[in-house]
Amino acid sequence: MIFLRLFSFISVFQPFGGRFIPVSIRLLLAISIGLAFSHIYILKDLPDINFLILISVKEIIIGLVIGFLANIIFYTLQVIGQMIDFQVGLSMANIVNPAFDIQVSPIGDLFFVFGMLLFLVTGGYTQIIEGIAYSFNIVPVGEVSINGDIFVYAFKLIGNFVFQVALRFSAPVITILLLVDVITGIIARTVPQINIFIVGLPLKTGLAFLSILLLIGSIPDLMNREMPYLLKELIYIIRSFR
Repeated sequence: MIFLRLFSFISVFQPFGGRFIPVSIRLLLAISIGLAFSHIYILKDLPDINFLILISVKEIIIGLVIGFLANIIFYTLQVIGQMIDFQVGLSMANIVNPAFDIQVSPIGDLFFVFGMLLFLVTGGYTQIIEGIAYSFNIVPVGEVSINGDIFVYAFKLIGNFVFQVALRFSAPVITILLLVDVITGIIARTVPQINIFIVGLPLKTGLAFLSILLLIGSIPDLMNREMPYLLKELIYIIRSFR
């Protein structure tokens, strides 16, 4: 039961469960952590086979939910980059993100990878392991209760948090690029001899990359500021499975 919760969590949590990490490594990680937890968390009574299958499914579900919610900060960084790409005009130059196996914008993928590297370098994985260990105290093995309302709450949390934080964080860059569009539009009307496409596109691209350099330095502050709120919401959602 411990292994199922851990492996389902590791499978969807991007720093551990990306496609670039072999399944054997994920299995080894889940088994090693599970062995460390096995002497602490035990079933009160040995269930029969039917009940064992039921609680196994529940352990997989709670592991998946914790893993998806723990990815919110990475989703947010990716959406920030996609918003900037849309304003710059790079949204058409999509590249494949091996972690999601989908096409994403270049700046969105840059922010996503930078956030993941920052998470690993600063030792965020230790807090995640402590958090998944704490989940066994909140919801012991075999005592998971599935509540449909909590899934609705989790989806609302993901949607509201990701788009609100992404819009707030990328607003300065979007504002600058909109001002550039307004200025180049005025120039195009007043001085029609200037080829505004030759002037405007490099100007927007240069300002966008300059702004991105400034934003990258603010990503650690963003993660430190938003993580306490996310952890509080995650604990609330985990408690709802009890």
